[in-house]
Amino acid sequence: MPRIVRFATSCLGTMLLLLGAVAGVINHEVLDADRFSAHVDAIRTDPDVARQLGALITRRLVEEQPDLVALRPLIEATATRVVASRPLGPVVRGSLAPLYDALVLGENDPVVLQLADVAAVVVAAISVLSPQTAVALPADLDVRLSDIGAGELVPGAVEPVRAIRLLTWLAPLLGLTVLAAPAAFAESGVRRRRALAGVGHGLVGAGGLMAALLVLAVALVGRSDPDTLAGAVRIAVRDQLAGPFWIVSAGLAAVGLVVTLVADRPTDRSRRLLLSVLAAAVGVALLTDPTGVAAALLWLVGALLLIGGVVTALVTLTRVPAGRTALASAAGVLLAGIVVAAWPDDHHLDTRRAVAGGSGCNGHVELCHRRYDEVAYPATHNSMAAASEPGWFFPEQPDGLVDQLDAGVRVLLIDSWYGRETNRPGVVTTVGEARARAVAEATESFGRSAVDSALRLGGAVGLTPRGPQEAYLCHGLCEIGSTRWLDSLEAVRDWLDVHPREVVTLFVQDQVSPSDTAALIERAGLLPDVYRPADDATTWPTLGQMVESGRRLVVLMENRAGAGERERWLLPGFEEVQDTPFLFRSPAALIDGSDTCAHNRGEADAPLLLVNHWVTDKSAEVTNAARVNAHDVLAARVASCREQRGMLPNFVAVDFYDRGDLFGVVDDLNGLR
Repeated sequence: MPRIVRFATSCLGTMLLLLGAVAGVINHEVLDADRFSAHVDAIRTDPDVARQLGALITRRLVEEQPDLVALRPLIEATATRVVASRPLGPVVRGSLAPLYDALVLGENDPVVLQLADVAAVVVAAISVLSPQTAVALPADLDVRLSDIGAGELVPGAVEPVRAIRLLTWLAPLLGLTVLAAPAAFAESGVRRRRALAGVGHGLVGAGGLMAALLVLAVALVGRSDPDTLAGAVRIAVRDQLAGPFWIVSAGLAAVGLVVTLVADRPTDRSRRLLLSVLAAAVGVALLTDPTGVAAALLWLVGALLLIGGVVTALVTLTRVPAGRTALASAAGVLLAGIVVAAWPDDHHLDTRRAVAGGSGCNGHVELCHRRYDEVAYPATHNSMAAASEPGWFFPEQPDGLVDQLDAGVRVLLIDSWYGRETNRPGVVTTVGEARARAVAEATESFGRSAVDSALRLGGAVGLTPRGPQEAYLCHGLCEIGSTRWLDSLEAVRDWLDVHPREVVTLFVQDQVSPSDTAALIERAGLLPDVYRPADDATTWPTLGQMVESGRRLVVLMENRAGAGERERWLLPGFEEVQDTPFLFRSPAALIDGSDTCAHNRGEADAPLLLVNHWVTDKSAEVTNAARVNAHDVLAARVASCREQRGMLPNFVAVDFYDRGDLFGVVDDLNGLR
């Protein structure tokens, strides 16, 4: 039989075996009702998947009732525990029966997977943990959440199922027939041996191809982001199904090796024994740690190919003996790997030159010729307390610092405190002399009962501090919300690097010392960006001058400014800024109250005016923000303060900046519309 025909039939038979093996695994693991339900239930309990489903349910709950954002960590933790809980298993497995019937039996009714039961359990759990919160939940919330995760199967899905089941037995049968076919053209004495050899080679090839495809699939899925629901599900599915595929791959290769050894009848018994031992060893290794073994084998093949290519090139060009060349090449590859692994990761690239071709200052050419104190800026109160970031009870902004900067906020009011990690993962405790002040501040802001409840619900009672003292952004008590300050500074630095014409201000309520603050800013790589007033300066520079100099980050300190030359750019906040009152318990007190624009803090001749515009009632914070940030209300307040104080409101600070019309009001103050 012509060699090319034998090769073609061998390839065709191998591909048919591979197709049949894949179809068999899918049929066994996915199209079997019990195993399918077990896999889905296991995916549901995967920590990353449960966390993302908990976050999804929480988002829907908060969308239904925005003021629940004050207890978002509690709701998310409860939802995550419920999603991953063992009692939910029967609910999940029971809901999969209609799906299995539609897939296998071909029923015409559309199948929808719903999480209404999960929502109902979450609502019930919150009712027990926090009765006050439950009162605010809509009565039909569990019904309205029934579309979470809903998905409808495409009609006609039963046809692929039938095809897979057919391929499970037909493809392997055809593959074995095709692989054994060339033996029919051989002499009768060698016909059986050739048929066995062809089948053995095909089985080994199918097993090897499946292993290669699995390595590729595992690598691709491994790049998924576990911090997204889709990524977490993909990784969990891989973990569930990779094992059966590896077992089938190893089984095909092992059976193929045995058949090949029997058919080839090697004369060297030691070689035959060695191949048998090697096959068994590889099989055991693949069954024990398939992903690790596959990755190691691929790495070894890559290294050998690289060294072999270098050796061949050097021997050809230099005529140096191959042994020495191989040794030198291996050493060079190893050294290159070490250099690449140890190369410093310098995040602070000078990208301002690469993207400095824009125009305008803070988005407007008209602002470039105005002094810093002649411009109004959108500001956020307690900017670090973000609802989108984990662990923040009583958040006052919808998202983090970078998202706020992206949206147009240019003044970030933040609080710095010393904290330590604790025996509870993710919970930080305020430490140092200022702890009593932190408790008092949180109590004044949120109320004693709310603080006590948050500490209990967040598992922050009876904590044991661990690790070194570090600087965090907290609203007094780090137990009810914290963000590592260095991480935040590095994020601001990265943002400034790609926005070279934006002027940003940090107004810090500082419990962290000036020397530690300066050290953090320097570690974050922000020192080249910080504004430093000249010794003889009597006025602020223009925004254009700040942009051209690159000194575009103003750092104001509420309590203690920098003392020495190294810290002189930590400016005394209330020598530069005067502000308005900020303790308004209700929207009516802010909108209709008298003296809402009265002088509060700061020197009387300070050139900048901060308008504090928020309500301290945490039970309806988002609703209150939407009301007081509305254009008519906010515009009337800043106009009144401008008239009473005889100054431009430079910093207009609000809660939940995404509600109302903060940016439109600031544009009006700047005469931009």
